[in-house]
Amino acid sequence: MIEDPDGSELPDLHAAELEAALSARALVVERILAGKCIGDRILEVADGTGRVLATVSLRSSVGI
Repeated sequence: MIEDPDGSELPDLHAAELEAALSARALVVERILAGKCIGDRILEVADGTGRVLATVSLRSSVGI
């Protein structure tokens, strides 16, 4: 797991999920261009205390 210590301040959970989906798509592109497998990786959307509120899989972000 790679943690983003800075995170992002977003207005609500929906906005955070959209941001995570966009980030997941960008990661998919990077991995494909590098010739790497997408695998079962996920991004977690967490609040300021670290509690996970949602997850976005790389596969679901591109409809696989």
